[in-house]
Amino acid sequence: MSEELKGERNIADELSKLGKQVADAIKTAWESEDRKKLQGEITEGLQKFGAQVTEALDKASESDTAKELRVKAEKVAADMREKGVVEDVRKGILTGLDTLNKELGKLVEKLESKPAAETPAAPETPAEPKSEG
Repeated sequence: MSEELKGERNIADELSKLGKQVADAIKTAWESEDRKKLQGEITEGLQKFGAQVTEALDKASESDTAKELRVKAEKVAADMREKGVVEDVRKGILTGLDTLNKELGKLVEKLESKPAAETPAAPETPAEPKSEG
């Protein structure tokens, strides 16, 4: 066996051992009591946080300011519908998307036809073999 192949096999063996060691370390860390305790603390903390945020949002939505804001937002939405702003925006988006699709179609056609046009023509006569001498 050549020295080069022996070196490669040793590297492969060592990399295999390293992979097993890393996998074992990850498994041990994952199964540790410290990790489980930390996960429990994080889960509990997130649940408390979620409950506090929900409570704050519920209180805020009951306030007079929130109610006024909701009424104003509904009025603005109704005004926009009445004035046709939503339909104008919709038409503008459709026109823009249509134009974009057409231009992309042109680009695709151009790109698809380009390789055929750029392919060099094959020589009409075969190259003459070099003479030895």
